[in-house]
Amino acid sequence: MKKKIIFAVIWSLAAYFFYEFFKTTDFNQTWKEIEAAQPVWLVISVLFNLSILLVWTSLWNVLVPKNTVVSFSKLFQANSFMSTSCNTLPFPGGHTVGLILLARLTKLKHSVALSVLALDQMMEGIVKVVVLTLAATFSPLPEQMRQGITVFIAVIVLFSAFMFYAAHKIPKVTDEDEEISPSLLFRIKKFVSQWAGHLEMLKDYRVFGAGLFLSLIMMTLQALGIWAAQKSLGQELPFWTTILVMAALNLATILPLTPGNFGVYEATAFLIYKFSGLSPEMALSLALLQHIFFLIPMAGTGWVVLLAQSLSLLNRKHKARENLDC
Repeated sequence: MKKKIIFAVIWSLAAYFFYEFFKTTDFNQTWKEIEAAQPVWLVISVLFNLSILLVWTSLWNVLVPKNTVVSFSKLFQANSFMSTSCNTLPFPGGHTVGLILLARLTKLKHSVALSVLALDQMMEGIVKVVVLTLAATFSPLPEQMRQGITVFIAVIVLFSAFMFYAAHKIPKVTDEDEEISPSLLFRIKKFVSQWAGHLEMLKDYRVFGAGLFLSLIMMTLQALGIWAAQKSLGQELPFWTTILVMAALNLATILPLTPGNFGVYEATAFLIYKFSGLSPEMALSLALLQHIFFLIPMAGTGWVVLLAQSLSLLNRKHKARENLDC
């Protein structure tokens, strides 16, 4: 009951802030702009965003330790469920669900699942640093955003340094060490040691490069999804505007404070589009369409997979009953 109340309060606050932020915008004109959107470009936007999940699953496949075999379909299921959770639950709910499901669906140890998610965040973080640096270099930015970029870069550098240190320097703990260590301390040391041991791809620069390349493709697909949404409303904006919008969104939505980043996403895109010279109504229309057609695959695919699994289970049960009747 408490969770439902908290969830309702969070959604109510998000809706309130959304209204307060955009109350000076002409919503009738905004709706007219949305109605004029070209469906073909919106479908293309969905396809670009859906492709992110496939590339994301491929990235996880690269990050899984070499001696571990996991089917692509199981990884995709875990990935789609985590994506749905991350885009419907505030932080850290989505990532917690992702860790649990990745371990459960793929039969991986929790230390392995945690290493995959940590490496995933590191790869994406490094590519986001590149995008944010390009945005800061070639686009005029508000001072607050430049400060935010500086902080984000510092965090990613420190996190990456820790990951490389863990992969190369944390000693291996064996069962023989249990005799000289307290039980709880031993279990913690052993888990950390196992987790660090699964960061082996940081010792293979070809695999590391492959991870960065896949993360870059993911970011490119995200930019193309934004570009397609812009095209749906007939907007021919400069390439750097798309990069700036994506960079700002990646910075503002690092920690999902509201379910699906509702309100935070729209406000961020709205400000950048207004900063780029668009009317408030067009800026809000673009922000809404971008977010909706991002969420359709990123939040919806997990539900589709769950439905497919449920139908498959019902079908197997039906066939089993028919065989018993025979």
